[in-house]
Amino acid sequence: MQKELSGFLVLPDCDEAAAQCPTSGVDSGFQVLTHPSGRPWLVAPKKTGKLGEGDGLISASAGTTRLAVIGWSTIGESELGRWAEKVNSLADIDQLAARLHGSQHLLASVDGAVRFQGTVSGVRGAYYAVHRGVTLASDRADVLAAVTGAELDEASLAVRLLIMSSSALARPVWRGIDMLATDSYLKLDTDGRADVVPYWTPPQPELGLEAGAVRLHTALEQSVAARAGRTASLGADLSGGLDSTPLCFLAADAAAASGGRLTTLRIAVDDPAHDDHVWASRAASALADGDVRHHVFTTKDVPHMFAAVGEPITGVDEPVRWIRSIERLRFTAKWLAGNGAEAHLTGHGGDEVLVAKPNYLHDLTRRRPVLARRHFAALRAMKRWSLAAGVRELADRSSYPQWLRQQSTLLSDAFPSPHTPPFGWEYPLRMPPWASAEANRAAAGRVREAAGSVRPFSQDRAPHLTIDLVRQVGAAVRQGQLVTGSVGTPLHAPYLDDRVVEACLSVRSEERTSPWTYKPLMAEAMKDRMPADSLRRGTKGEFSDDLQRGLHRHRDQLATLFDDPVVGRLGLVDVDQLRRAALSAYPPGLPMAALDTSMAVENWLRAQERTKNELWQEWGEGNAGRTAR
Repeated sequence: MQKELSGFLVLPDCDEAAAQCPTSGVDSGFQVLTHPSGRPWLVAPKKTGKLGEGDGLISASAGTTRLAVIGWSTIGESELGRWAEKVNSLADIDQLAARLHGSQHLLASVDGAVRFQGTVSGVRGAYYAVHRGVTLASDRADVLAAVTGAELDEASLAVRLLIMSSSALARPVWRGIDMLATDSYLKLDTDGRADVVPYWTPPQPELGLEAGAVRLHTALEQSVAARAGRTASLGADLSGGLDSTPLCFLAADAAAASGGRLTTLRIAVDDPAHDDHVWASRAASALADGDVRHHVFTTKDVPHMFAAVGEPITGVDEPVRWIRSIERLRFTAKWLAGNGAEAHLTGHGGDEVLVAKPNYLHDLTRRRPVLARRHFAALRAMKRWSLAAGVRELADRSSYPQWLRQQSTLLSDAFPSPHTPPFGWEYPLRMPPWASAEANRAAAGRVREAAGSVRPFSQDRAPHLTIDLVRQVGAAVRQGQLVTGSVGTPLHAPYLDDRVVEACLSVRSEERTSPWTYKPLMAEAMKDRMPADSLRRGTKGEFSDDLQRGLHRHRDQLATLFDDPVVGRLGLVDVDQLRRAALSAYPPGLPMAALDTSMAVENWLRAQERTKNELWQEWGEGNAGRTAR
């Protein structure tokens, strides 16, 4: 199993930072990649594997320039070396960043100045903090918390209870640790000071369906190739849907080209109304050529939903949003690793980028009112929207900051009726009914704070919401990668790669989305590679039956998790109301995500003592006396 660096420290090129490097010689437990000056630049524990090719990192130097790529990419060491020869400033890295496929961190040291960035989705996160007068950076917030001795931020934990959140509210759960905006890079000067420099802007949605489909196909093909290029074998979900199934066909091609093997997997559902198996079987038959193995798990083979939610999840630096399926994620990671697959391709992010959410009608009403009326009438009939509510929402002209300020006053309100069209800038911000008054006040304060400083990602609501959701799903995938990678094969989400996100955003929203065709962009992009039958699917698997079975089977886990919960001791929830909802009478109409967020925060808090002790021993004051709490 190839290892990948996770938990590394990035240092500016100055003596003050070098003095804080948590290493002192060959027995320190750390390995170091240096600036051209010889000072430490990239520091990682030896347990993550050798700093070099095959371990998720390639680097190249030329003169006073050094470049490094950490992750999964189509670029090789020789090509990176050619870039190093022609880079004269940090701004020149923009061209390299725009050409990278896959998912990776990008670092540069040029004449003593440092550039550090992750991905637009945040799957590759970047964090920074000031310690002893200089700015340090890392791919993990908890590493910086260990180095600086940061304390938990209760207001950030309160925000994590939101049923559906906003990327405008995303920040680490430690005081003094900042998260780099995903459209920016962090610049570290030789005096240890930092600047956040925006470099990425979403493409204008100017392409029609046909041209956009060509761009999407190329981007997805390259994203899958980035994974296949580093491994002999791939694993992939094969649900039969239009997110995972196209990846299976592209993965089969990539594995064949690299002399590898593809293993697909599907978890059966007991609900007789669920039709994934029909479409997955058709796709599997069409993938019969080549070295492809298919495996179907029954519900008796795999952990149920809610299994192990009461067991603290270590090794993650924020609450795991996908906590109800955490044990299933671990199971598939171990199984794929045992069957030789080194990357697990999933369709996560497909729903977010392949179609525009219904608020595209708000934008379309201004640009093409006649077409907007047709789309609205069709969607209203399908979703049973209230006509009065629809007209009211379409007439709203609130700016994004105004919308956020309004949401800050509604956090304790009931979740909106499904008959109200979701035409706002983002999904409604609501706290669970068991959130305390203190938690509501803290979250409202953060929303108002965001309203005073943030700008929308686009002047139109649909592209803005797409990017917002990409970043939220990206945060969930990031934690999922940490969990799965710690026990077996890490999961990957090619739909969240930068070039794929750009390809989808470049297509006009009304062509990405249609009331009459399911995911038309994907159907067009894969028409020459997938069977027409598979591309005509218009249904999507529904998992409420699976969820309820798991909830009934594992109520003991919920009882354990919410027995004297830490969130209650911190004053964030009404414990009796939370336990009643989790164990006996879940409020009707309340999304299950409300329980997910509370489970995630409680589980993470319970894991902190163990995780904190390990990190503090590795990165903190006890290590060679180089860092302080």
